[in-house]
Amino acid sequence: MAVAAVANISRVSSAVEVVTLFVPLLVAEFGWSRTLISTSVAVGSLLGAAAAPIAGRLVDRYGARFVIAVGAGLVGLGCLSLSLLQGALMFIVGYSVVRMMGQGVVLLVTPVAVANWFVRRRGTALAALFACSSAGLMLTPLGVQAVINTWGWRAAWVALGVLALVLGVVPPLLFMLRRPEDVGMLPDGGAVKTVTSEKAGTKPSLVKKVQVEWTLRQALGTPALWLIMAAGFLASIVVAGVGLHQMPYYLDRGISATVGAAVVSTFALGSAAGSVVWGWAADRVSARALIVLMYMSGVGAMAVLLSVHMATTAFVFAFLFGFLAGSSMPLFTVLLASYYGRSALGSIQGIVQMVKVSGLALGPLVAGIYYDVMNSYESAFVTFAVFFAFASLLMFLARRPVAAPAYAQYEVQKRR
Repeated sequence: MAVAAVANISRVSSAVEVVTLFVPLLVAEFGWSRTLISTSVAVGSLLGAAAAPIAGRLVDRYGARFVIAVGAGLVGLGCLSLSLLQGALMFIVGYSVVRMMGQGVVLLVTPVAVANWFVRRRGTALAALFACSSAGLMLTPLGVQAVINTWGWRAAWVALGVLALVLGVVPPLLFMLRRPEDVGMLPDGGAVKTVTSEKAGTKPSLVKKVQVEWTLRQALGTPALWLIMAAGFLASIVVAGVGLHQMPYYLDRGISATVGAAVVSTFALGSAAGSVVWGWAADRVSARALIVLMYMSGVGAMAVLLSVHMATTAFVFAFLFGFLAGSSMPLFTVLLASYYGRSALGSIQGIVQMVKVSGLALGPLVAGIYYDVMNSYESAFVTFAVFFAFASLLMFLARRPVAAPAYAQYEVQKRR
């Protein structure tokens, strides 16, 4: 789990909470519109959406370590290329690679790698994973802003590239294992005997179901998965739209760049706290109910954002929004694993991540277009509040699939 957490930190350069620090600088130096900068995020997110199902299948078949190492390596090389930036096309290509590999590969694969090792305490394990990565995200904006202030924004891209290569390539290759079964162990250290449902069906009184395992095709045949994907898509629009444009929004509200960077780091602090709380709760309460609560609370967070006129309110919003956003990956992974099992979790989560990353692609464009047309972000944030409300309804309807597939796994217990 420690290796997965370190690897997850390696992709921080792909997070909109980091690239937002570069937006005012790139606008000032190159004269680009905010829509153009948002386009690079959108293109990278769409490529990440295409890469996610492939990465998920590779993880199910070969394990996580090589997939993570390749993804993080390309993140690092993309960041280094951005330090040599000369024009818009180079930025779009370079950052698209960073975004694609960071969001479509590394962010997808690390929680799947952890989920394969836990069942009973899966929520807590994922909480620890994302708390560590959120701590990295909390410190990165402060470090990046310090590098920018001292050596300039090109040096900041170099630092991010080195970070990705050091943390994301070597540790997974050396220390990461695929699944506990591959080394003679079982999740949580327990022992489970399994037979197919056909074999167990003759003596139903002796059978206790412990985990239903679905294939990707079977999961796609359930309404629940489509509702989950639709809700995640809408929420991702909001998270990415706010994340990329929060720094210029704070500047428009009279908050300095240095204070704005601290506000962005507060988002990561809230995300770290949220990861722990939501993950802990997921071992005790329905993950679906927690996601519904999170989306409903997001409506209130948008109201706080619209009221920002001073740094204090910005800090409150950033922590609250981070606390809510920190629930997304751990809760979604717990929910999907509890609904569909572990055997095809990478493939299933890859499809869900594809849809979510498509939302991440659209969110910055929505906010950027609103700003370029209206010279204000207020209408975009009101729209985002509506998206959160609708997402909560969709998730409420995404109930556990009831039709077990023919090859479901069962635990056979002897009659006492």
